[in-house]
Amino acid sequence: MQLLQTKPIKWLLLVLAWLFIGIVLVLPVGLVLVQAFASGWHTYLTTISSLVTLQAINLTVTATLISIVFNLVFGVSAAWLIAFYDFPGKRLLNALIDLPFSVSPVIAGLIFILTFGRGGWLAPLFSAIHVQIVFAPPAIFLTTVFVTFPFVAREVIPVLEAKGREEEQTAALLGASFSQILWQITFPAIKAPVAGGLVLATARALGEFGAVAVVSGNIQGKTLTLSLLVQNLYNDFKFNEAFAVATILLGSTILVVLLKQRLLKN
Repeated sequence: MQLLQTKPIKWLLLVLAWLFIGIVLVLPVGLVLVQAFASGWHTYLTTISSLVTLQAINLTVTATLISIVFNLVFGVSAAWLIAFYDFPGKRLLNALIDLPFSVSPVIAGLIFILTFGRGGWLAPLFSAIHVQIVFAPPAIFLTTVFVTFPFVAREVIPVLEAKGREEEQTAALLGASFSQILWQITFPAIKAPVAGGLVLATARALGEFGAVAVVSGNIQGKTLTLSLLVQNLYNDFKFNEAFAVATILLGSTILVVLLKQRLLKN
């Protein structure tokens, strides 16, 4: 213990930490910013305000908001069910929540292709009602929800399990309704983990690439998200434009991280 508190060890660890952060984080971010503005402010502003970029922003934000709603509703519901109830298949459900963590995003995209694509299991049903899933915005929304689903549930489940059911059961015996129990007893206890989970889900949804790339078809103005737009611009050798669009994702991610830190302090 005294060895760890010596000044040489302290300064060595401090130098290693800042060196790692500088090489892995600060330097790459700085280079992105330099490249984004390499052609001047006019080119940068023209790129991020173009119709293609605005359409990509709109689709990315829409997919993120939809994933947030689903994460809030179904993440909290799954956490409540697993933490408070015993039922057949509980362990299986608990394990399946982690599936998006362990499955490659590309594989996740292929799963939705096999399910909703042409010749997929559910393709006849959606064809009959003239709804296109794959290579359309619904596929973007579904894959984004899939890859972000575990975040809220995994943040909330340990808190509910540690908290126990005693307060909820006492309130129920005293005649409190389900909504009163939820909003006045349970939700205040899980407010911080729910917020933290939503922040993590938001960051993942904004930058999701692998699963979205498989199901989107890269259709400009229809299924092109910000991450896909960056790839397209880079592949077309429009490097400055690609890095300019990347700064939007970078700025959004930084804001999300700052929001998480603020929520954790509160």
